[in-house]
Amino acid sequence: MIYITGDTHNLEDMSNLSTSNMKFCCMQQAADYKSIENVIVLGDFGLPWYNCPVDEGGILPKNRSDAYLLKWYSQKPFQIFAVQGNHENYDMLEKLPQEQMFGGTVLRLSYNVFYLKRGEIYTIEDKSFLVLGGAASTDKIFRTPHESWWEQEEWTKEEQAACLAKIEEHGYKFDYVLSHTGTTKGIALADPYYSDEARLAELQLDSTVCFNDKVDSRITYKKWFFGHWHSDWGYENYAKSKYVPLYHEGIVINGNSQNALPE
Repeated sequence: MIYITGDTHNLEDMSNLSTSNMKFCCMQQAADYKSIENVIVLGDFGLPWYNCPVDEGGILPKNRSDAYLLKWYSQKPFQIFAVQGNHENYDMLEKLPQEQMFGGTVLRLSYNVFYLKRGEIYTIEDKSFLVLGGAASTDKIFRTPHESWWEQEEWTKEEQAACLAKIEEHGYKFDYVLSHTGTTKGIALADPYYSDEARLAELQLDSTVCFNDKVDSRITYKKWFFGHWHSDWGYENYAKSKYVPLYHEGIVINGNSQNALPE
């Protein structure tokens, strides 16, 4: 069983993956917490946040918060996969060992913690996932380059082209899409501020939203999950919309049967 949730921000929202929170979210969907094999965090994972050595097994954190968090994750009875957000240490991500998993390339943090690469397509528990990621940081003027902000948060044109080529090769059809920020339509549902057309145009300042819109116009899928906007809707709303924003709540997908929510 797959469990998808929102941004964890290093230690700040690590409780998203606490046993009590996950059990409560599973209960809301009549799902068994013990059946979870794979957990997906929709960006802003924030680990590692600080620079540290890397070997073939993953990171060797020297910072106390990074070390504590990695140890906490190592005690979880499932694998953890993070979508690349905007608040990630991309300099460190570029140093992580790569390996093949679920038909695509992942970045290893430890034996049970990985990053999913943006632009990759994965088959997890018999479901196809298109993984996007990234976003433009609106607060970057208050951050320090390569210390608390990294320009790699936005896709290059080459990355976008490679992703579109993979989408074409796959046949434009997926079960699910995973991203950090959303599409224009999805964000407008998640944040009432963008119900105004003039304000909605502000989203086009983010090249990642523009790319997500382009992808959205070309593919078919069941649900598009995204984080970034720190929005929880409740399970009744999740069932009705193909755009699903998540923060503290989690959605359960069972690869061997139908989604716990109507598709």
